[in-house]
Amino acid sequence: MTDTNGGVECKHGLRLGCSYCHAGPAPVAVPKAGKTRRTGAGRLAEQMNDRMTALNRRLRELRAE
Repeated sequence: MTDTNGGVECKHGLRLGCSYCHAGPAPVAVPKAGKTRRTGAGRLAEQMNDRMTALNRRLRELRAE
């Protein structure tokens, strides 16, 4: 930074300074927790699949009669 005409000027030519020259310390990045897989969703999908299989089996039996 240079002093010209009594005012402080940053290296980019701005009298009051710019955000690049006068920025505070960089914020520390806080690591976010990773995504956790929901185990209940897989179980529910498996139950629904079993129900649909049983329904289709019953429908085939009813149509055969």
